[in-house]
Amino acid sequence: MPLIAIALLVAAALGGGVSVAANSSLPGDTLWGFKTTVNENVEGAFAANDEAKANWDISVASARLDEAQKLAAEGKLDANAQAALTANFDNHAQDVANLVAKLEAKGNTTAAAAVATRFQATLAQHASAVVEASAHQNADTQAKMAPFLTSVRGTLDAAANLSAHASANASTNDDSNASSSDEGAKASGALRINTGAEGEGSSDSASTSDSGTVKVNIY
Repeated sequence: MPLIAIALLVAAALGGGVSVAANSSLPGDTLWGFKTTVNENVEGAFAANDEAKANWDISVASARLDEAQKLAAEGKLDANAQAALTANFDNHAQDVANLVAKLEAKGNTTAAAAVATRFQATLAQHASAVVEASAHQNADTQAKMAPFLTSVRGTLDAAANLSAHASANASTNDDSNASSSDEGAKASGALRINTGAEGEGSSDSASTSDSGTVKVNIY
């Protein structure tokens, strides 16, 4: 039976009260596993397409950072909590990268760039809250939190590279489409407006080239 079907059955069997209570749980709490394997997977099942799925992964990854921030503020971001958070966080971060690549492969570079940019911005915002919370702890506690913060910084760097790459691909694709449209317009005899750099003539003169393109010169 698919995981999501099992999750739905478990959620129905246990009732809505458990599901609601799990939403506020943190790593180390009894219901945190229910939150990550049932609640969140049920939500993700309703993602209608790759872009929606990526946005869901981004929201879950940011939820892990929010949990880390709460634990850091209480000085409880210990090794066990870090391991649980990192494993889940990394999985969703990798899923976002995979979905960006999938969108690009389908030629949907604009959506891919939007997802990658949102991913970078969201992680940066939530990660800064974790860093700020840890800064208020003593040196010993900060040292214990350092591995998690180092891991998050690495993911942030990867997210920045992903955003830059996806944005560049989208820009290249837009330029290619614009060039193709321009060539198509020339071939079909479309109207083209010049701004004075091509040829000579009066302020509203018009001429027809051999290719059938009507050119209006504006000076």
